[in-house]
Amino acid sequence: MFKFLKGLVKGSEAPAAAATLSIDELPAWIRGEEEKVREELAGLVATHRPRVSDAVKATKEVLAKIDRVEMEEVSHQKLAGVTEKSLPLFLKAMGMSLSRDLPDDPEGFYTATAEILKGCLSASRGQGKYLSSRFPVEMKTLRHGADLIGREANAMTPGIARARERLRALGELRGALGSYREAGTRVASAAEEARSLEGELAASEASLASVRQALGELGKSTEYRACEGELARIRGLEEERDAVGRRFRGTAATAIHLLGKGEKIASRKRDREAARFLHEALSLLGQELPFPPDVTEGILARGQEALSALAASGDLVPKNREETDILGETGRLATEVRDLSLMFSALSAGIDTAREAVHARPALQRERELLKEAEPLEKRIARARERLDQLRAGGPELQARVQASFRDLEERVTALSGGSDRIAAPGPAPAG
Repeated sequence: MFKFLKGLVKGSEAPAAAATLSIDELPAWIRGEEEKVREELAGLVATHRPRVSDAVKATKEVLAKIDRVEMEEVSHQKLAGVTEKSLPLFLKAMGMSLSRDLPDDPEGFYTATAEILKGCLSASRGQGKYLSSRFPVEMKTLRHGADLIGREANAMTPGIARARERLRALGELRGALGSYREAGTRVASAAEEARSLEGELAASEASLASVRQALGELGKSTEYRACEGELARIRGLEEERDAVGRRFRGTAATAIHLLGKGEKIASRKRDREAARFLHEALSLLGQELPFPPDVTEGILARGQEALSALAASGDLVPKNREETDILGETGRLATEVRDLSLMFSALSAGIDTAREAVHARPALQRERELLKEAEPLEKRIARARERLDQLRAGGPELQARVQASFRDLEERVTALSGGSDRIAAPGPAPAG
């Protein structure tokens, strides 16, 4: 890693004890090293600037001496034609290259020098190759000027390359420092979040324990036990009501089967009135209890009469005892369903009244209030525990990231300083 820095370590003496830098001192150290590079770069360019400037100036003077009028003295007509075409293009290309400014900043100066050299060489190798026979002295001088600029550019290149490489490495060190601080900030944020969650969890658990204690004390009170007794009585009533419902569904199932067969027979016989009575009774029994008493008896009585008429004519034959009972006793179905419906209604009304009364009692009202308090506390506790588990599971990875980032910083500082500087070991959670 950082092999390019081997050549930057100065001297062959044994290195002195490494100076220790803190993380907070590292940004200033980086700026200082960058400033050293820029100062060295400025010194390097200052050495070559005058020679480059003189070469450019001399080259401009030579170009100014080449006058197109001299072309009239050319004796060879073919050569004159070539010169006449090439000279303006050459002068234009050289003029454009030499007109480039030489900036004060070292990087800009080096870049401009390289561009001037590139332009001059391109012009010389292009239209300039046709002008050597006509302007031998001038073209030789121009080539000499380009050679001077090239030598100065080549002399600057290694130093420029080293400076660029070091500045790049220092920039990467600054980025690595940012990554280290970002990782440290994440560790610190996670730790702070964990502390906050632990406090929230402790407070919520204490509140929930208080609520549960209040529920426990409430459950021991005489009033609450009386409410429990009433609730048990209500559950008994509900079981009675459910039993009535089951009896109804058993009776209805047999009747529905019989009514369905009767409806089909009446439809085949085109007895519309009987089919309608049977259909109405069938639809009623398909519903749930309770039924309106006045409507129920009329519908079921007409349906049973239609069934009895079909049985009397021999069109409908009962298949079991339950069907025989329904067909054999006039009004039985209507009476049984009416009685079950009334029982169901009475039990439902009693349950509703008793439930409303018991739930209005202070003990159960207090229980509802306490349970309402407990629910959000339980959810808050569950969320806090889940998040804490996530933070604890991710903690080692975050710490490993901090350590890896610090080792990266160590390697970079050691390489950039040639071993003369090092950074101090970090604390448990570096600040961002």
